Amino acid sequence: MKKLLFLLIFLPITLFAQKPQNIILIIGDGMGFAQTSLMSTLTGPSSNLEQFPIIGISKTQSASNYVTDSGAGGTAIACGVKTFNGAIGVGKDSIKVKSMLEIAAEKGYSTGIVVTCRINHATPADFTAHEVDRNSYDAIAKDQVNSPIDLMIGGGEKYFAPMINQMKQKGFEIKTTKDYTGPSYFKSLPTTYPKVAIFVSDMDAEQANKGRGDMLPNATEYALKYLSSKAKGFFIMIEGSQIDWAGHNNDKEYLSAELKDFNKTVGAALDFAKKNGNTLVIITADHETGGLTLNDIDLSNGKEQLDVGFSSKEHTGCWVPVFAFGLGAEKFSGIYQNTDIFKKIIELYK
Repeated sequence: MKKLLFLLIFLPITLFAQKPQNIILIIGDGMGFAQTSLMSTLTGPSSNLEQFPIIGISKTQSASNYVTDSGAGGTAIACGVKTFNGAIGVGKDSIKVKSMLEIAAEKGYSTGIVVTCRINHATPADFTAHEVDRNSYDAIAKDQVNSPIDLMIGGGEKYFAPMINQMKQKGFEIKTTKDYTGPSYFKSLPTTYPKVAIFVSDMDAEQANKGRGDMLPNATEYALKYLSSKAKGFFIMIEGSQIDWAGHNNDKEYLSAELKDFNKTVGAALDFAKKNGNTLVIITADHETGGLTLNDIDLSNGKEQLDVGFSSKEHTGCWVPVFAFGLGAEKFSGIYQNTDIFKKIIELYK
């Protein structure tokens, strides 16, 4: 009887204390609450965000400005420090700070980045580089080649082309834009490469409504398959980069397409997490862009009529959502600073 009582008390504590083997962090650049509302409205019953049991709120201000940019906003998430706008992986004193990707690699986990912008753009750079200026694209690319990353998928081949031989010496299998034939390309790729870099564009990938297709969800499926084939576990950052650009452009059709694409990408991550059972999925944003307002939406008769408004062509200081699913998800409820996302994830690695 005493043994049974011990198990009844101890077992729930043990289950609660379980930590994930894999962490999938998905960032919707520029994605605030209005954008997530629009996404769920557009995708209806197939809305993947509505499957997340834990929701939190992140405050996005940087050390220098009430309204952050992606450099400072991404650094806060990636490295756990508030810094000045434009900074990449450095604190407000300009001294470099380790990112969660680098910490994961030190602990023996495989690591990856998948984006629809160039790989050396601000958000992916925040996890893999250390520079005082987000526009130092050549320096950032060099940092990334020397970072402890196993998989890179995105645009920006132009910046990495001079380092192809160096990347090969580091064990990378390189797939250039000449190799890449479209979204279905990922379906036949093997997972046996020691490291892999796949460039889908010389600069940034196409817009979702102008020919990109399912590049991001398909690349996500491949990346998860690739990283999970390694020994210990993995950390990956996936970004819906162009939600932000649609907001800057105040382009509702562009935004709609990017949000639908993001929903598919989240679905790919959720499918993996449900089958794997040992994975944490976190969805958040570095900031909101465009000051989006939803006035009316008509999806009847197969039409998509969006009466939406934008109050800005820039970022705003609005809080952004955090969605969590899987082992450790309970840590992400509440209202907190964006730097706490880093702290909560790192706590799971201890």
